[in-house]
Amino acid sequence: MTHEPDGAAATVHADDLETLARAVDRAVAETDALAPDARAKAVALREAIEAFHRAGLTTIVKRLKADPRGKELLFELVDDPGVHALFAMHGIVRSSPAAPAPQPPLELVQIQLPGTAPGWHQGPRADAVTAEKPVAFEAGGTKIIVLRVRDGLRAFRNACAHVGLPLDRGMCDPEAGTITCPWHGFRFDADTGECLSAPQCQLEPFPVRVTDGVVWVKPP
Repeated sequence: MTHEPDGAAATVHADDLETLARAVDRAVAETDALAPDARAKAVALREAIEAFHRAGLTTIVKRLKADPRGKELLFELVDDPGVHALFAMHGIVRSSPAAPAPQPPLELVQIQLPGTAPGWHQGPRADAVTAEKPVAFEAGGTKIIVLRVRDGLRAFRNACAHVGLPLDRGMCDPEAGTITCPWHGFRFDADTGECLSAPQCQLEPFPVRVTDGVVWVKPP
């Protein structure tokens, strides 16, 4: 039995990842070919295991994001194809391999931000954003909503990831930490933008800061 040298990080090579993906595809195909009763039980087992894994992974990601060094490590991990595929499978990151690794919403940072800083756009006053209702504004042609969560503010593109309709009339649930699309009822985690109704429909986050009580957002 061999061991990795101290400090060495184990990685999954592209060939190995492709082999694993093919094995998953074969297992899914074999499950689909089962008799209806057996298939239903196999699918239920798979969904239960996936939900179990998703809950653990979500906890890990949230804890890493809460620590500056952890957030840096998280960005490095998402660059790994194996980790990215795993996160995409569970809806934690976008699944498109051609897209860059998504950046989680930045936590509220109290710093002085000049109004002329490139890319940053002035939004509403921070005290105008309540836990019960998002605040919408437009900056540089981008429609944005700002939400209040337990530890600060979050900013997202004002478009439901389902069909792109605006979210600013959505219902916020401060206790659950969610916002619900007013059009089709899709629920999103107000902290991360993760869709709780369909994991592939994640909201697009933007960096957000507050200076002298004013919200600043940096859309792409």
